[in-house]
Amino acid sequence: MIVFSPTSSIGRLLLLRTIAIVLQLIMVCSAAYLFEENINLSPFFLVIGVESFFQLMSVYAYRHKSEAAPTGMLLQLLADLLFLTVLLSLSGGASNAFVSLLLLPIVIAAVTVPKNYVVIVALCALASYGYLFFTLPNHHVHHMDMHQHLTGMLVNFVFSVIVIVAVVMALVNQIQHKEHKLAQAREQQLKSEQIMALGSAAAQATHQLATPIANLNLLFEEIAEDCPKHPAIPDIVIALEQCKRQLAGFRTQTENLKLGHMEHRKAVSDVLQELASLMALQYPDQKVEITDESPNLQVSGDPMLLPALLNILNNAARANQQNHSNIIQLCSKAEQKSWSLTIIDHGKGIDPMQLSELGHEIVQSDNGMGIALLLSHATFERLNGSLTIENHPSLGAQTHLHLPTKI
Repeated sequence: MIVFSPTSSIGRLLLLRTIAIVLQLIMVCSAAYLFEENINLSPFFLVIGVESFFQLMSVYAYRHKSEAAPTGMLLQLLADLLFLTVLLSLSGGASNAFVSLLLLPIVIAAVTVPKNYVVIVALCALASYGYLFFTLPNHHVHHMDMHQHLTGMLVNFVFSVIVIVAVVMALVNQIQHKEHKLAQAREQQLKSEQIMALGSAAAQATHQLATPIANLNLLFEEIAEDCPKHPAIPDIVIALEQCKRQLAGFRTQTENLKLGHMEHRKAVSDVLQELASLMALQYPDQKVEITDESPNLQVSGDPMLLPALLNILNNAARANQQNHSNIIQLCSKAEQKSWSLTIIDHGKGIDPMQLSELGHEIVQSDNGMGIALLLSHATFERLNGSLTIENHPSLGAQTHLHLPTKI
């Protein structure tokens, strides 16, 4: 069973070589029987036979591969150059009208293999043409004073090689660049659709949770009246207050986004203070240490900035709790018209295999799927910021945030 597709690079090359072998047989037989019947066909058939055997071996070698490696493509093209050079040397060398076919492997190389391999194929083609030119019999060169004509063909071949290598490779690079941009656009579109779906699901879940939380609050009030001294009462009060506060905050953010209400700028010191207050309410056992070296710095007042930052702090708090630590460090600095915020936890760190995917894709882990971090990263990108995550050399994980500022 052959795995490679006829539309793949190796598939196209093998198909083209098959067509070339058939055309070679037709042309050799036509030249022998229609023009010069005294041509010795044995060397031609021997070369074509070896080429056909090489073709069969190539098909067999790549039968289980969908695509050939660049080195394999290079060897295939060099083999084509060799077979073509031998056939041309048996039929007039550089004076053969089909000597320009030596350009074809260069064109194929320019669109299928890396640049350094294209240069190798081009140099080999020039060497082949040079061999054919300098091994011409004297009667071919001096017949009807063909020396100047053949020299002109050599110069034209060299010029054609230079043009092909320069122009075709430039066009290929331009096409690849456009394809890369299109792939990025498609990836960004899919990511945006995914985030919108997550946002819709979150809004729906929040809407559906409002009624059960209200019912729980009523039931709790009745239980608190019957058992006012129960030790679990204070903890339930805190939990319900957090739920109500989160729902109220979500509704406020939703309304601001709907109406387009947004603070144009917000002081970094206020953002840090709000983060510390929210963390004190949600994780009273965690201590947030803030080092602020960004006086009078302002960032975007987007309503989603604070929740995005809070998602990162929540992850840091959970990492601390798993490692029995309670310190989260926030380092705020001003760096070249941007605000740099580093969040360091004292957890066990992040699996290196997941570091490159966190914030960019949904990652399955013991703590969740990284959805909150994905949404935070999308918010920072929308604000022309950046987010990077890495493991601290001696502590847990550290997250670096950069946002544009206004002093």
